[in-house]
Amino acid sequence: MRLSLTILILASLLAACGKREAAPKIEAKYGLSEEELRAPVATIGDRVITARDFADHLAEQSPYLRARYENVERRRELLENMVRFELFAIEAERKGYLERPEIRRVENHLLIDALLREEVDAKIQALEFPEEELRAYYEANLSDYLQPEQVRASHILLADERSARALLKELRESGPEDIERFREAALERSIDEETKLRYGDLRFFSRVEERMAGELELPRELVDAAFSIDEIGGLYPEPVKTDRGYHLIKLTAKRPALQRSFEEVRAIIEARFRRERRREAIRELVDRLRDKASVEIDIELLNRLAHAHQPSQEETE
Repeated sequence: MRLSLTILILASLLAACGKREAAPKIEAKYGLSEEELRAPVATIGDRVITARDFADHLAEQSPYLRARYENVERRRELLENMVRFELFAIEAERKGYLERPEIRRVENHLLIDALLREEVDAKIQALEFPEEELRAYYEANLSDYLQPEQVRASHILLADERSARALLKELRESGPEDIERFREAALERSIDEETKLRYGDLRFFSRVEERMAGELELPRELVDAAFSIDEIGGLYPEPVKTDRGYHLIKLTAKRPALQRSFEEVRAIIEARFRRERRREAIRELVDRLRDKASVEIDIELLNRLAHAHQPSQEETE
């Protein structure tokens, strides 16, 4: 007996079964004849758990759990869990849970997942892309695989130039190797609430013209100043004025430009191609299904429904 779709639905809702590691391939016969595998190891009303069902379920467990079920007592415990699962499923069916809308939604999700796995994903995973096509994409999108030169810096933001110059003098007198003094000053005196708790760290950033997605958007004056510092640990010789105030800047690291080779990014490009093919395959499948079905949309009713959720003027006053 295979676990029915009903049982899978109940498992999803009741969390009766957790996620398991992928089942390894185990000898099909499990050491038994076909006749023995078809024999029931437990019956629950008109439902049957065969030896094959039990062996398949055991094979789905992690290696650690399989080792735990080596003796008869432990295997009886696992079988009792399977019996309990069937008892819950039978009772849920008897009480009409299958007719509940939320159960139907879960059932539909499971059906859709199975459909897409068989009709789309299995075919997409089997695709092989010509190397010329992959290389052409790489060459046409080299900028995606180029990481520009970057620096890492810390800063202390002060409101006025006089205070900034006085603190800069103190920091220069303590020496470029005194990182703790700079960190302490950033924490205690910086007015930049976003960075002061990480001691003024701005993390790695590129030049403004080469800025990548996700980078902190720093003022050009600050960026240019940081890139002009030659030595790691060095301080920019003047306070840098921006529309936020006066910055004292310390260079903390450098990262050279990096161009990843085709071989380094081949798997990334293939994954991108597969995602694109999957989107196309799903779109084509939807188009075919719409052609077969009669789909009608009542835009007027949809519009009224949307307005029904908007608060009235009386409710907003």
